[in-house]
Amino acid sequence: MDTGKLRNDKYFSGKFNSFKKTKGWFVGSFFDEGHPCKTDKLETLYREHKKGDICKPHYHSQKVELIIMLDGKARYNVNDKDVMLDSGDFLFIDINNIVTGEYLEDSKTFSIHSPSIPTDKTLV
Repeated sequence: MDTGKLRNDKYFSGKFNSFKKTKGWFVGSFFDEGHPCKTDKLETLYREHKKGDICKPHYHSQKVELIIMLDGKARYNVNDKDVMLDSGDFLFIDINNIVTGEYLEDSKTFSIHSPSIPTDKTLV
């Protein structure tokens, strides 16, 4: 097998908590052309939240969202139903669901959106 065509040399290694300029987003279509982390396939985010931080009510009409609670505790609300997240829990939200959240203690989260459409967030 000729594996030469499989090597596009687009890869990047780094620290996910060092992306302050992009507010924690470290993969997605919002990077400049030529940046190895630029892709329209997905967006990834690492963020540290303080107790009391709020995620304003919003929905996505074109992308799905996965929130992984690495450390801490939060109360999310999806379509008027509360969902508690503790360390190790995750929440998957398909398109056209209204979601909001409040961090009940200092927390660390990892989020994935797919595909990468930075403008696909509508506040309610």
